[in-house]
Amino acid sequence: MSETPSYVSQPQVIDLPKLLADVASGHIQVPRFQRPFVWEDERRVELLRSLRAGIPIGSLLVWRTSQSRLPSFDAIAGVKIPRPEKGQTISYLLDGHQRLTTLFAAFQTPGAASQDEVETRPEDETPASIFFDLEQDDFVVGNPTNAWYCLPLHLFLDAVAIRQHFRLRERAGDVVDTEIDRLQQIAEGVLYAMQWCRIPVIPLSTDDVELATRTFHRVNSQGVPMTEFHMVAALTWDDGFDLRGIFERQWDKQELPAGWEPATEQQTLNVLKGLLGMDVVRSTGDLLVRRIREKPELATEPVELLARAMHLAAANLVHTPIAVPYQMQLTLTAIALHGLPANQAPDTEWLRRWWGLTTVWGSFASAATHRVQAALKHLRAGLSGRREPWPDLLFHSLSCAPLPTLNLRNARARYFVDGYAAGCGGIDLLHERGPRAIISLIAGQGAQVGNRFIWPAERVDDLDKAIRQGDENLLRSHFMDDVCVKAWLHQDHDTFLRRREQLMNEYESSWFLRLGAEDFVEGNT
Repeated sequence: MSETPSYVSQPQVIDLPKLLADVASGHIQVPRFQRPFVWEDERRVELLRSLRAGIPIGSLLVWRTSQSRLPSFDAIAGVKIPRPEKGQTISYLLDGHQRLTTLFAAFQTPGAASQDEVETRPEDETPASIFFDLEQDDFVVGNPTNAWYCLPLHLFLDAVAIRQHFRLRERAGDVVDTEIDRLQQIAEGVLYAMQWCRIPVIPLSTDDVELATRTFHRVNSQGVPMTEFHMVAALTWDDGFDLRGIFERQWDKQELPAGWEPATEQQTLNVLKGLLGMDVVRSTGDLLVRRIREKPELATEPVELLARAMHLAAANLVHTPIAVPYQMQLTLTAIALHGLPANQAPDTEWLRRWWGLTTVWGSFASAATHRVQAALKHLRAGLSGRREPWPDLLFHSLSCAPLPTLNLRNARARYFVDGYAAGCGGIDLLHERGPRAIISLIAGQGAQVGNRFIWPAERVDDLDKAIRQGDENLLRSHFMDDVCVKAWLHQDHDTFLRRREQLMNEYESSWFLRLGAEDFVEGNT
Protein backbone atom coordinates (compact mmCIF):
# COMPACT_ATOMS: atom_id res chain seq x y z
CA MET A 1 0.00 0.00 0.00
CA SER A 2 3.02 2.30 -0.24
CA GLU A 3 2.60 3.15 -3.92
CA THR A 4 0.87 6.38 -4.87
CA PRO A 5 -2.43 5.95 -6.72
CA SER A 6 -2.43 6.91 -10.38
CA TYR A 7 -4.84 9.78 -9.78
CA VAL A 8 -5.21 12.41 -7.09
CA SER A 9 -7.91 15.07 -7.10
CA GLN A 10 -8.39 15.73 -10.83
CA PRO A 11 -10.08 13.48 -13.39
CA GLN A 12 -7.58 11.12 -14.97
CA VAL A 13 -7.67 8.74 -17.90
CA ILE A 14 -5.96 5.54 -16.78
CA ASP A 15 -4.86 2.57 -18.84
CA LEU A 16 -6.51 -0.74 -18.05
CA PRO A 17 -3.45 -2.57 -16.57
CA LYS A 18 -2.80 0.29 -14.13
CA LEU A 19 -6.43 0.48 -13.08
CA LEU A 20 -6.51 -3.24 -12.34
CA ALA A 21 -3.25 -2.93 -10.39
CA ASP A 22 -4.77 -0.13 -8.29
CA VAL A 23 -7.68 -2.41 -7.41
CA ALA A 24 -5.43 -5.37 -6.57
CA SER A 25 -3.21 -3.20 -4.35
CA GLY A 26 -6.17 -1.83 -2.40
CA HIS A 27 -6.02 1.75 -3.65
CA ILE A 28 -9.66 1.34 -4.76
CA GLN A 29 -12.05 -0.11 -2.20
CA VAL A 30 -15.62 -1.27 -2.83
CA PRO A 31 -17.81 -0.12 0.09
CA ARG A 32 -20.39 -2.52 1.45
CA PHE A 33 -23.30 -0.27 0.60
CA GLN A 34 -22.81 -1.20 -3.06
CA ARG A 35 -25.36 -3.59 -4.55
CA PRO A 36 -24.19 -7.15 -5.35
CA PHE A 37 -22.51 -8.00 -8.61
CA VAL A 38 -25.44 -8.89 -10.86
CA TRP A 39 -24.29 -8.66 -14.46
CA GLU A 40 -25.13 -11.71 -16.56
CA ASP A 41 -22.56 -13.33 -18.87
CA GLU A 42 -23.72 -11.67 -22.08
CA ARG A 43 -23.50 -8.20 -20.56
CA ARG A 44 -19.95 -8.90 -19.35
CA VAL A 45 -18.98 -10.13 -22.82
CA GLU A 46 -20.50 -7.03 -24.42
CA LEU A 47 -18.40 -4.80 -22.16
CA LEU A 48 -15.24 -6.57 -23.35
CA ARG A 49 -16.34 -6.31 -26.97
CA SER A 50 -16.69 -2.57 -26.45
CA LEU A 51 -13.16 -2.38 -25.06
CA ARG A 52 -11.78 -4.22 -28.06
CA ALA A 53 -13.66 -1.97 -30.48
CA GLY A 54 -12.46 1.17 -28.71
CA ILE A 55 -15.98 2.12 -27.63
CA PRO A 56 -16.00 4.16 -24.38
CA ILE A 57 -17.47 2.24 -21.44
CA GLY A 58 -18.04 5.26 -19.20
CA SER A 59 -16.12 6.70 -16.28
CA LEU A 60 -15.64 5.45 -12.74
CA LEU A 61 -16.53 7.74 -9.84
CA VAL A 62 -14.52 7.42 -6.62
CA TRP A 63 -14.69 9.23 -3.30
CA ARG A 64 -11.20 10.09 -2.06
CA THR A 65 -10.91 10.71 1.68
CA SER A 66 -8.36 10.23 4.45
CA GLN A 67 -10.75 10.91 7.33
CA SER A 68 -13.49 8.32 6.89
CA ARG A 69 -13.25 4.56 7.07
CA LEU A 70 -16.11 2.69 5.39
CA PRO A 71 -16.71 -1.06 5.74
CA SER A 72 -15.51 -2.50 2.44
CA PHE A 73 -15.49 -5.93 0.86
CA ASP A 74 -12.45 -8.04 1.59
CA ALA A 75 -12.51 -9.59 -1.87
CA ILE A 76 -13.51 -8.70 -5.41
CA ALA A 77 -14.34 -11.61 -7.73
CA GLY A 78 -12.77 -13.98 -5.20
CA VAL A 79 -9.47 -12.07 -4.97
CA LYS A 80 -8.48 -10.74 -1.56
CA ILE A 81 -8.03 -6.96 -1.49
CA PRO A 82 -5.52 -5.47 1.02
CA ARG A 83 -6.80 -3.25 3.81
CA PRO A 84 -5.77 0.42 3.60
CA GLU A 85 -3.24 1.67 6.11
CA LYS A 86 -4.35 4.06 8.82
CA GLY A 87 -4.19 7.68 7.71
CA GLN A 88 -3.85 6.83 4.02
CA THR A 89 -6.10 8.49 1.49
CA ILE A 90 -8.57 5.90 0.17
CA SER A 91 -10.62 5.84 -3.02
CA TYR A 92 -14.08 4.37 -2.43
CA LEU A 93 -15.93 3.35 -5.58
CA LEU A 94 -19.23 5.22 -5.87
CA ASP A 95 -20.19 4.36 -9.44
CA GLY A 96 -18.93 1.60 -11.74
CA HIS A 97 -19.03 -1.47 -9.51
CA GLN A 98 -20.45 -3.81 -12.18
CA ARG A 99 -17.96 -2.66 -14.83
CA LEU A 100 -14.94 -2.71 -12.52
CA THR A 101 -15.74 -6.18 -11.15
CA THR A 102 -16.27 -7.47 -14.68
CA LEU A 103 -12.84 -6.22 -15.76
CA PHE A 104 -11.06 -7.30 -12.59
CA ALA A 105 -12.49 -10.83 -12.80
CA ALA A 106 -11.87 -11.15 -16.54
CA PHE A 107 -8.16 -10.28 -16.49
CA GLN A 108 -7.07 -12.12 -13.35
CA THR A 109 -4.23 -14.60 -13.73
CA PRO A 110 -4.89 -18.24 -12.79
CA GLY A 111 -4.59 -18.81 -9.06
CA ALA A 112 -5.27 -15.18 -8.20
CA ALA A 113 -8.39 -16.13 -6.26
CA SER A 114 -7.69 -16.09 -2.55
CA GLN A 115 -7.01 -19.35 -0.75
CA ASP A 116 -7.51 -17.63 2.60
CA GLU A 117 -10.98 -17.33 4.02
CA VAL A 118 -12.40 -13.93 3.16
CA GLU A 119 -15.69 -12.27 4.00
CA THR A 120 -17.89 -12.35 0.91
CA ARG A 121 -21.56 -11.94 0.14
CA PRO A 122 -23.41 -15.23 -0.44
CA GLU A 123 -25.20 -13.70 -3.42
CA ASP A 124 -22.00 -12.28 -4.95
CA GLU A 125 -20.46 -15.29 -6.67
CA THR A 126 -17.23 -15.07 -8.62
CA PRO A 127 -18.16 -14.60 -12.30
CA ALA A 128 -17.39 -17.45 -14.71
CA SER A 129 -14.11 -17.04 -16.60
CA ILE A 130 -14.16 -15.32 -19.97
CA PHE A 131 -11.79 -16.30 -22.78
CA PHE A 132 -11.04 -14.99 -26.25
CA ASP A 133 -11.73 -17.64 -28.88
CA LEU A 134 -9.41 -16.89 -31.79
CA GLU A 135 -11.32 -19.26 -34.09
CA GLN A 136 -14.57 -17.38 -33.47
CA ASP A 137 -12.75 -14.04 -33.18
CA ASP A 138 -14.87 -13.23 -30.14
CA PHE A 139 -15.06 -13.34 -26.36
CA VAL A 140 -16.71 -16.46 -24.91
CA VAL A 141 -17.63 -17.70 -21.45
CA GLY A 142 -15.67 -20.80 -20.49
CA ASN A 143 -13.35 -23.13 -22.37
CA PRO A 144 -14.71 -26.62 -21.59
CA THR A 145 -12.45 -28.39 -24.11
CA ASN A 146 -9.27 -26.52 -23.13
CA ALA A 147 -8.78 -25.49 -26.75
CA TRP A 148 -5.34 -23.96 -27.26
CA TYR A 149 -6.77 -21.17 -29.42
CA CYS A 150 -9.17 -20.11 -26.61
CA LEU A 151 -6.98 -17.79 -24.56
CA PRO A 152 -7.45 -16.51 -20.99
CA LEU A 153 -7.71 -12.75 -21.01
CA HIS A 154 -4.74 -12.06 -18.73
CA LEU A 155 -2.50 -12.97 -21.68
CA PHE A 156 -3.75 -9.90 -23.52
CA LEU A 157 -2.06 -7.66 -20.97
CA ASP A 158 1.31 -9.36 -21.48
CA ALA A 159 2.92 -9.27 -24.94
CA VAL A 160 5.69 -11.67 -23.88
CA ALA A 161 3.18 -14.25 -22.65
CA ILE A 162 1.25 -14.05 -25.94
CA ARG A 163 4.37 -14.68 -28.00
CA GLN A 164 5.40 -17.55 -25.73
CA HIS A 165 1.96 -19.13 -26.09
CA PHE A 166 2.32 -19.27 -29.87
CA ARG A 167 5.95 -20.40 -29.77
CA LEU A 168 4.94 -23.38 -27.66
CA ARG A 169 2.19 -24.28 -30.11
CA GLU A 170 4.59 -23.94 -33.02
CA ARG A 171 7.06 -26.30 -31.32
CA ALA A 172 4.29 -28.84 -30.72
CA GLY A 173 4.02 -29.17 -34.51
CA ASP A 174 0.31 -30.04 -34.59
CA VAL A 175 -0.85 -26.83 -36.28
CA VAL A 176 0.37 -25.52 -39.62
CA ASP A 177 2.53 -22.39 -39.52
CA THR A 178 0.13 -20.35 -41.64
CA GLU A 179 -2.70 -21.00 -39.19
CA ILE A 180 -0.52 -20.09 -36.22
CA ASP A 181 0.44 -16.85 -37.96
CA ARG A 182 -3.21 -16.05 -38.71
CA LEU A 183 -4.39 -16.61 -35.15
CA GLN A 184 -1.39 -14.81 -33.68
CA GLN A 185 -2.22 -11.78 -35.77
CA ILE A 186 -5.75 -11.77 -34.32
CA ALA A 187 -4.36 -12.19 -30.80
CA GLU A 188 -1.93 -9.30 -31.20
CA GLY A 189 -4.77 -7.08 -32.38
CA VAL A 190 -6.70 -7.86 -29.18
CA LEU A 191 -3.51 -7.35 -27.15
CA TYR A 192 -3.02 -3.91 -28.66
CA ALA A 193 -6.63 -2.93 -27.96
CA MET A 194 -6.47 -4.03 -24.32
CA GLN A 195 -3.10 -2.44 -23.56
CA TRP A 196 -4.18 0.88 -25.06
CA CYS A 197 -7.59 0.90 -23.41
CA ARG A 198 -8.12 4.05 -21.35
CA ILE A 199 -10.78 4.45 -18.64
CA PRO A 200 -11.67 7.83 -17.07
CA VAL A 201 -11.60 7.98 -13.26
CA ILE A 202 -13.36 10.96 -11.69
CA PRO A 203 -12.47 11.58 -8.04
CA LEU A 204 -14.71 13.33 -5.54
CA SER A 205 -12.05 14.62 -3.17
CA THR A 206 -13.70 15.64 0.09
CA ASP A 207 -13.91 14.66 3.72
CA ASP A 208 -17.56 15.75 3.80
CA VAL A 209 -19.44 12.49 4.38
CA GLU A 210 -22.82 14.10 3.71
CA LEU A 211 -21.68 15.35 0.29
CA ALA A 212 -20.30 11.92 -0.60
CA THR A 213 -23.54 10.26 0.51
CA ARG A 214 -25.69 12.62 -1.56
CA THR A 215 -23.46 12.03 -4.56
CA PHE A 216 -23.75 8.25 -4.24
CA HIS A 217 -27.54 8.33 -3.97
CA ARG A 218 -27.81 10.75 -6.88
CA VAL A 219 -25.67 8.55 -9.14
CA ASN A 220 -27.06 5.18 -8.12
CA SER A 221 -30.72 6.14 -7.88
CA GLN A 222 -30.58 6.07 -11.67
CA GLY A 223 -29.51 2.41 -11.58
CA VAL A 224 -28.99 1.46 -15.19
CA PRO A 225 -28.77 4.23 -17.81
CA MET A 226 -32.06 6.07 -18.30
CA THR A 227 -34.09 4.54 -21.12
CA GLU A 228 -37.21 5.77 -22.85
CA PHE A 229 -39.25 3.41 -20.68
CA HIS A 230 -37.83 4.84 -17.43
CA MET A 231 -38.63 8.35 -18.61
CA VAL A 232 -42.17 7.50 -19.71
CA ALA A 233 -42.92 5.48 -16.56
CA ALA A 234 -41.77 8.40 -14.40
CA LEU A 235 -43.73 11.04 -16.33
CA THR A 236 -46.98 9.04 -16.42
CA TRP A 237 -46.91 7.91 -12.78
CA ASP A 238 -49.56 8.99 -10.32
CA ASP A 239 -51.41 7.40 -7.41
CA GLY A 240 -53.65 5.47 -9.78
CA PHE A 241 -51.27 4.62 -12.61
CA ASP A 242 -47.91 2.83 -12.45
CA LEU A 243 -46.76 1.68 -15.91
CA ARG A 244 -44.01 -0.56 -14.56
CA GLY A 245 -46.40 -2.18 -12.09
CA ILE A 246 -48.98 -2.74 -14.82
CA PHE A 247 -46.45 -4.47 -17.06
CA GLU A 248 -45.14 -6.62 -14.21
CA ARG A 249 -48.62 -7.74 -13.14
CA GLN A 250 -49.63 -8.55 -16.71
CA TRP A 251 -46.49 -10.63 -17.32
CA ASP A 252 -47.11 -12.52 -14.07
CA LYS A 253 -50.47 -13.63 -15.48
CA GLN A 254 -49.08 -15.05 -18.72
CA GLU A 255 -48.24 -18.66 -19.46
CA LEU A 256 -45.43 -18.42 -22.00
CA PRO A 257 -44.09 -21.17 -24.26
CA ALA A 258 -41.44 -23.40 -22.70
CA GLY A 259 -38.10 -21.60 -22.51
CA TRP A 260 -39.50 -18.14 -23.25
CA GLU A 261 -39.16 -15.20 -20.87
CA PRO A 262 -41.16 -11.98 -20.55
CA ALA A 263 -40.14 -9.25 -22.98
CA THR A 264 -38.16 -6.28 -21.74
CA GLU A 265 -39.95 -3.21 -20.47
CA GLN A 266 -38.76 -1.28 -23.52
CA GLN A 267 -40.09 -3.87 -25.99
CA THR A 268 -43.40 -3.92 -24.14
CA LEU A 269 -43.51 -0.12 -24.34
CA ASN A 270 -42.77 -0.30 -28.07
CA VAL A 271 -45.89 -2.42 -28.57
CA LEU A 272 -47.89 0.11 -26.57
CA LYS A 273 -46.56 2.85 -28.85
CA GLY A 274 -47.83 0.89 -31.85
CA LEU A 275 -51.25 0.51 -30.25
CA LEU A 276 -51.34 4.26 -29.71
CA GLY A 277 -50.65 4.84 -33.39
CA MET A 278 -47.15 6.15 -32.77
CA ASP A 279 -43.79 5.52 -34.38
CA VAL A 280 -42.39 2.32 -32.85
CA VAL A 281 -38.75 3.36 -33.28
CA ARG A 282 -38.81 7.05 -32.43
CA SER A 283 -41.57 8.93 -30.70
CA THR A 284 -41.74 12.38 -29.18
CA GLY A 285 -41.62 11.87 -25.43
CA ASP A 286 -44.20 14.53 -24.59
CA LEU A 287 -46.65 13.21 -27.15
CA LEU A 288 -46.20 9.61 -25.97
CA VAL A 289 -46.83 10.59 -22.36
CA ARG A 290 -49.92 12.57 -23.35
CA ARG A 291 -51.38 9.69 -25.35
CA ILE A 292 -50.81 7.21 -22.54
CA ARG A 293 -52.61 9.56 -20.18
CA GLU A 294 -55.46 9.87 -22.67
CA LYS A 295 -55.81 6.08 -23.09
CA PRO A 296 -54.43 4.46 -19.90
CA GLU A 297 -56.60 1.39 -20.48
CA LEU A 298 -54.36 0.36 -23.40
CA ALA A 299 -51.42 -0.18 -21.03
CA THR A 300 -52.70 -3.64 -20.11
CA GLU A 301 -52.78 -4.90 -23.70
CA PRO A 302 -49.13 -5.04 -24.94
CA VAL A 303 -48.18 -7.94 -22.67
CA GLU A 304 -51.06 -10.13 -23.82
CA LEU A 305 -50.25 -9.35 -27.46
CA LEU A 306 -46.54 -10.10 -27.01
CA ALA A 307 -47.38 -13.37 -25.26
CA ARG A 308 -49.67 -14.28 -28.16
CA ALA A 309 -46.91 -13.42 -30.64
CA MET A 310 -44.50 -15.60 -28.67
CA HIS A 311 -46.90 -18.55 -28.85
CA LEU A 312 -47.28 -18.04 -32.60
CA ALA A 313 -43.50 -17.89 -33.01
CA ALA A 314 -42.87 -20.96 -30.85
CA ALA A 315 -45.50 -23.01 -32.70
CA ASN A 316 -44.71 -21.94 -36.26
CA LEU A 317 -41.51 -19.95 -36.64
CA VAL A 318 -38.65 -20.81 -34.25
CA HIS A 319 -37.89 -23.67 -31.90
CA THR A 320 -36.11 -21.56 -29.26
CA PRO A 321 -36.33 -17.83 -28.43
CA ILE A 322 -32.56 -17.61 -28.96
CA ALA A 323 -33.26 -18.02 -32.68
CA VAL A 324 -35.65 -15.08 -33.13
CA PRO A 325 -33.91 -13.24 -35.98
CA TYR A 326 -35.03 -9.72 -35.06
CA GLN A 327 -36.90 -8.69 -31.93
CA MET A 328 -38.57 -6.11 -34.16
CA GLN A 329 -40.34 -9.00 -35.95
CA LEU A 330 -41.85 -10.09 -32.65
CA THR A 331 -42.76 -6.51 -31.73
CA LEU A 332 -44.50 -5.81 -35.04
CA THR A 333 -46.29 -9.17 -34.96
CA ALA A 334 -47.73 -8.29 -31.55
CA ILE A 335 -48.91 -4.89 -32.78
CA ALA A 336 -50.43 -6.38 -35.95
CA LEU A 337 -52.38 -8.96 -33.93
CA HIS A 338 -54.21 -6.11 -32.22
CA GLY A 339 -55.95 -5.24 -35.46
CA LEU A 340 -57.46 -8.68 -36.05
CA PRO A 341 -61.14 -9.30 -35.30
CA ALA A 342 -61.64 -11.51 -32.26
CA ASN A 343 -63.03 -14.38 -34.38
CA GLN A 344 -60.30 -14.28 -37.04
CA ALA A 345 -57.18 -16.42 -36.68
CA PRO A 346 -53.97 -15.06 -38.21
CA ASP A 347 -52.66 -16.60 -41.41
CA THR A 348 -49.69 -18.44 -39.91
CA GLU A 349 -48.39 -19.68 -43.28
CA TRP A 350 -48.23 -16.14 -44.61
CA LEU A 351 -46.62 -15.02 -41.34
CA ARG A 352 -43.97 -17.74 -41.75
CA ARG A 353 -43.16 -16.36 -45.20
CA TRP A 354 -43.04 -12.79 -43.85
CA TRP A 355 -40.60 -13.72 -41.08
CA GLY A 356 -38.45 -15.80 -43.41
CA LEU A 357 -38.18 -13.21 -46.18
CA THR A 358 -37.64 -10.22 -43.89
CA THR A 359 -34.84 -12.22 -42.29
CA VAL A 360 -33.09 -13.09 -45.56
CA TRP A 361 -33.52 -9.53 -46.81
CA GLY A 362 -32.19 -8.01 -43.56
CA SER A 363 -35.25 -5.81 -43.30
CA PHE A 364 -34.60 -4.80 -39.67
CA ALA A 365 -30.81 -4.68 -39.64
CA SER A 366 -31.25 -0.93 -39.16
CA ALA A 367 -34.52 0.16 -37.65
CA ALA A 368 -35.13 3.22 -39.81
CA THR A 369 -38.43 4.81 -38.85
CA HIS A 370 -40.10 4.94 -42.26
CA ARG A 371 -39.05 1.36 -43.09
CA VAL A 372 -40.42 -0.07 -39.86
CA GLN A 373 -43.72 1.72 -40.38
CA ALA A 374 -43.96 0.43 -43.95
CA ALA A 375 -43.21 -3.13 -42.80
CA LEU A 376 -45.85 -2.87 -40.05
CA LYS A 377 -48.49 -1.68 -42.50
CA HIS A 378 -47.67 -4.61 -44.81
CA LEU A 379 -47.78 -7.09 -41.94
CA ARG A 380 -51.12 -5.84 -40.65
CA ALA A 381 -52.66 -6.25 -44.07
CA GLY A 382 -51.19 -9.72 -44.57
CA LEU A 383 -52.35 -11.11 -41.21
CA SER A 384 -55.87 -9.92 -41.91
CA GLY A 385 -55.91 -11.66 -45.30
CA ARG A 386 -55.20 -8.69 -47.58
CA ARG A 387 -52.24 -9.32 -49.87
CA GLU A 388 -50.40 -6.10 -50.64
CA PRO A 389 -47.18 -5.68 -52.67
CA TRP A 390 -43.95 -5.47 -50.72
CA PRO A 391 -43.18 -1.75 -50.16
CA ASP A 392 -40.85 -0.30 -52.79
CA LEU A 393 -38.69 1.43 -50.20
CA LEU A 394 -37.84 -1.93 -48.58
CA PHE A 395 -35.09 -4.09 -50.06
CA HIS A 396 -35.98 -7.42 -51.61
CA SER A 397 -34.32 -10.05 -53.75
CA LEU A 398 -35.63 -13.05 -55.66
CA SER A 399 -32.43 -15.00 -55.11
CA CYS A 400 -30.80 -16.28 -51.95
CA ALA A 401 -27.24 -15.11 -51.26
CA PRO A 402 -24.77 -17.63 -49.73
CA LEU A 403 -24.97 -18.18 -46.00
CA PRO A 404 -23.02 -15.81 -43.75
CA THR A 405 -20.69 -17.15 -41.09
CA LEU A 406 -22.79 -19.07 -38.56
CA ASN A 407 -22.43 -16.47 -35.83
CA LEU A 408 -25.54 -16.12 -33.69
CA ARG A 409 -25.15 -12.34 -33.67
CA ASN A 410 -26.29 -12.48 -37.29
CA ALA A 411 -30.09 -12.62 -37.76
CA ARG A 412 -30.00 -14.86 -40.81
CA ALA A 413 -27.52 -17.22 -39.16
CA ARG A 414 -29.81 -17.53 -36.13
CA TYR A 415 -32.74 -18.56 -38.32
CA PHE A 416 -30.66 -21.11 -40.25
CA VAL A 417 -29.11 -22.53 -37.08
CA ASP A 418 -32.59 -22.96 -35.60
CA GLY A 419 -33.63 -25.13 -38.55
CA TYR A 420 -30.33 -26.99 -38.44
CA ALA A 421 -30.76 -27.69 -34.71
CA ALA A 422 -34.31 -28.96 -35.25
CA GLY A 423 -33.11 -31.33 -37.97
CA CYS A 424 -30.23 -32.80 -35.97
CA GLY A 425 -31.94 -32.97 -32.57
CA GLY A 426 -29.88 -30.14 -31.13
CA ILE A 427 -32.59 -27.70 -30.04
CA ASP A 428 -31.99 -28.29 -26.32
CA LEU A 429 -28.24 -27.90 -26.84
CA LEU A 430 -28.75 -24.65 -28.75
CA HIS A 431 -31.17 -23.29 -26.18
CA GLU A 432 -28.92 -24.13 -23.23
CA ARG A 433 -25.54 -23.15 -24.67
CA GLY A 434 -26.32 -20.51 -27.27
CA PRO A 435 -23.20 -19.70 -29.35
CA ARG A 436 -21.22 -22.41 -27.52
CA ALA A 437 -23.48 -25.04 -29.09
CA ILE A 438 -21.75 -24.36 -32.42
CA ILE A 439 -18.24 -25.79 -32.73
CA SER A 440 -15.51 -25.93 -35.37
CA LEU A 441 -14.65 -29.52 -36.25
CA ILE A 442 -11.34 -28.98 -38.04
CA ALA A 443 -8.78 -27.06 -36.02
CA GLY A 444 -7.03 -24.36 -37.96
CA GLN A 445 -9.83 -23.87 -40.51
CA GLY A 446 -11.50 -20.99 -38.72
CA ALA A 447 -15.23 -20.40 -38.50
CA GLN A 448 -16.14 -20.88 -42.16
CA VAL A 449 -19.64 -22.23 -42.72
CA GLY A 450 -18.63 -25.77 -43.71
CA ASN A 451 -16.60 -26.15 -40.50
CA ARG A 452 -19.46 -25.32 -38.11
CA PHE A 453 -21.46 -28.04 -36.37
CA ILE A 454 -24.16 -28.07 -33.71
CA TRP A 455 -22.51 -30.54 -31.40
CA PRO A 456 -21.35 -30.76 -27.75
CA ALA A 457 -17.72 -29.59 -27.65
CA GLU A 458 -16.79 -32.22 -25.09
CA ARG A 459 -17.92 -35.01 -27.48
CA VAL A 460 -16.21 -33.86 -30.66
CA ASP A 461 -14.44 -37.24 -30.97
CA ASP A 462 -17.86 -38.89 -31.30
CA LEU A 463 -18.57 -36.73 -34.33
CA ASP A 464 -15.34 -37.83 -35.99
CA LYS A 465 -16.21 -41.47 -35.28
CA ALA A 466 -19.76 -41.10 -36.67
CA ILE A 467 -18.46 -39.63 -39.93
CA ARG A 468 -15.96 -42.45 -40.35
CA GLN A 469 -18.66 -45.05 -39.72
CA GLY A 470 -20.94 -43.44 -42.31
CA ASP A 471 -23.95 -43.02 -40.02
CA GLU A 472 -26.48 -42.01 -42.71
CA ASN A 473 -29.02 -40.38 -40.40
CA LEU A 474 -26.37 -38.34 -38.66
CA LEU A 475 -24.66 -37.40 -41.92
CA ARG A 476 -27.89 -36.18 -43.48
CA SER A 477 -28.95 -34.15 -40.43
CA HIS A 478 -25.55 -32.43 -40.34
CA PHE A 479 -25.34 -31.66 -44.09
CA MET A 480 -22.92 -34.39 -45.15
CA ASP A 481 -23.05 -36.93 -47.97
CA ASP A 482 -20.81 -39.62 -49.48
CA VAL A 483 -18.55 -36.98 -50.98
CA CYS A 484 -17.96 -35.53 -47.53
CA VAL A 485 -17.27 -38.94 -46.01
CA LYS A 486 -14.81 -39.87 -48.73
CA ALA A 487 -12.98 -36.55 -48.33
CA TRP A 488 -12.93 -37.00 -44.56
CA LEU A 489 -11.47 -40.48 -44.76
CA HIS A 490 -8.73 -39.18 -47.06
CA GLN A 491 -8.16 -36.18 -44.80
CA ASP A 492 -9.03 -33.92 -47.72
CA HIS A 493 -10.36 -31.13 -45.54
CA ASP A 494 -10.69 -28.57 -48.31
CA THR A 495 -13.05 -30.80 -50.31
CA PHE A 496 -14.93 -31.75 -47.15
CA LEU A 497 -15.56 -28.11 -46.20
CA ARG A 498 -16.48 -26.98 -49.72
CA ARG A 499 -18.94 -29.82 -50.23
CA ARG A 500 -20.56 -29.40 -46.85
CA GLU A 501 -20.96 -25.65 -47.34
CA GLN A 502 -22.51 -26.36 -50.75
CA LEU A 503 -25.04 -28.72 -49.15
CA MET A 504 -25.92 -26.15 -46.49
CA ASN A 505 -26.48 -23.45 -49.10
CA GLU A 506 -28.56 -25.79 -51.24
CA TYR A 507 -30.72 -26.56 -48.23
CA GLU A 508 -31.34 -22.89 -47.51
CA SER A 509 -31.93 -22.10 -51.18
CA SER A 510 -34.59 -24.81 -51.29
CA TRP A 511 -36.22 -23.31 -48.18
CA PHE A 512 -36.06 -19.84 -49.75
CA LEU A 513 -37.76 -21.05 -52.93
CA ARG A 514 -40.65 -22.45 -50.90
CA LEU A 515 -41.25 -18.97 -49.46
CA GLY A 516 -42.38 -17.81 -52.92
CA ALA A 517 -40.53 -14.49 -52.88
CA GLU A 518 -41.82 -13.32 -56.27
CA ASP A 519 -45.50 -13.80 -55.41
CA PHE A 520 -44.88 -12.27 -51.99
CA VAL A 521 -43.28 -9.15 -53.48
CA GLU A 522 -46.11 -8.73 -56.00
CA GLY A 523 -48.79 -9.26 -53.37
CA ASN A 524 -50.19 -12.44 -54.92
CA THR A 525 -51.53 -15.31 -52.84
